[in-house]
Amino acid sequence: MQRVAEWIRGGDVTTFFWMNHSLRFPLLDRVMPLITHLGGAVWCIGFTLILLVGGGVRWQQTGIHLALSLLISHLIVAVCKKILPRPRPYQVLEDVCTGRKLLRDASFPSGHATAAFCMATVLSVALPACILVFYSLAAAVAVSRVYLGLHYPSDVTIGAALGIGTAWMLV
Repeated sequence: MQRVAEWIRGGDVTTFFWMNHSLRFPLLDRVMPLITHLGGAVWCIGFTLILLVGGGVRWQQTGIHLALSLLISHLIVAVCKKILPRPRPYQVLEDVCTGRKLLRDASFPSGHATAAFCMATVLSVALPACILVFYSLAAAVAVSRVYLGLHYPSDVTIGAALGIGTAWMLV
């Protein structure tokens, strides 16, 4: 079992460095810090409030689904971060390219990826014709977290699964 864990960790670190170094491009250096905010609390809560107060009954129901999905998934994220306090990549690896805002809480799982995929799932239920747009944006948020040196690929993968799973359980 130890060998499997080491193999997974090695692949996680290798993939992290590929995403954190090989994808570097001046335009992405400017865009990724903006994209990452689509999974942040201000955007997610603000968007949810707009749905709850600004739309008709259908959008209010979507807002309720989104609010409950975000609440439950983020309670799970908070518990995981306490139970499994994995340091962020830039805290333990050398030569990590980071964004300006460095976080000090635990890395696992990614709350931004959880929120982005939770939103993508809820919005895809409401607007199935836009599923590719929603999940593409969520994937961009997840990639941005690794690009900015804040998460390992496994952090965002588990966060994505958590966001999708929570939203689907509440459909």
